[in-house]
Amino acid sequence: MTTKRRHSVLAVLALAVCGLVIGPARASSAVGVAVGTKVKGMAELRPSDQKEFKPVSPGAVLYDRDFVRTGVNGFLVLVYLDDKSMLKVKANTDFEIQGKREGGAISKRINMTAGTLKAEISEQRKGEFVVFTPTSTASVKGTSFWLISDPLLGDQLFGLGGLVELLNLVSGDVVIVGSGQTGTSNPDGSLNVATTISQNIPVDEEETGEEIKEIRIQFRNAQGEERFFIIRYD
Repeated sequence: MTTKRRHSVLAVLALAVCGLVIGPARASSAVGVAVGTKVKGMAELRPSDQKEFKPVSPGAVLYDRDFVRTGVNGFLVLVYLDDKSMLKVKANTDFEIQGKREGGAISKRINMTAGTLKAEISEQRKGEFVVFTPTSTASVKGTSFWLISDPLLGDQLFGLGGLVELLNLVSGDVVIVGSGQTGTSNPDGSLNVATTISQNIPVDEEETGEEIKEIRIQFRNAQGEERFFIIRYD
C-alpha cells in the first residue's frame, strides 16, 4: 500500500469513529477540526479551553482554536475531518488551528507563529485554506506546498502543485506561486518568486519514516473518563 493510500485509509477509519465520539470530548459548541494520525518525538496540544499543554496522541481530535507545538525532534500529521486535507508539521513549529463548519465543509485557517509545515489541501468547496504568519498570508483553493516561517527572517513558500496566493502584510504586495516555484516574503515588505532550488525543499519525514501499524482514536465517555479506540492494520 502506498504512503498516500495508507493515510487515506487511516483518515476514513478515523472519520468513521470520530463521528461517534467527538461530541462528548468538548462542550457542544466546540468544532472538531482535524485528527492526528501520526506523531513522532515531542508534539503537544493546548486545548482552547485550557492553559496547559499535553502530548498529542495518534487519534487525538483537534478543535477550533487549539494551539499546537512541536519540539526539536517533533513531527505530526493532521488530517481534516471534512475532506482529508492534510498538514505535515515538522520540528520547532507553533500554530493555532482554526475551523468553522459551513454546511458539510470546514473553513480552514492556520495562525502560524514560526516553523515548517507541508499542506496537502483538497479542492475547497467553500472559501480558501489560509495560513497566517507574522509576515504573510498564503491562500489556496486546493493545492500542496511547503511553508517555512521565521518572524525575523520572513517566509519561504515552495509550490508543489496548483497555485498559491502569497501576500506580504507589510507592503500589501501579492504574488502567485506555482508548482516548481519558491515565493519569498520578507519583513521589509519585499516579495519575489523564483525557480525552486530542489535542495532547499524540506524533507518529508513521511517518505522516510517507518510505517505505522495502528491508529488510536482518543475520546471521553459520558462519565468523563478518557478512552482509546484502537484500529490495527497491515
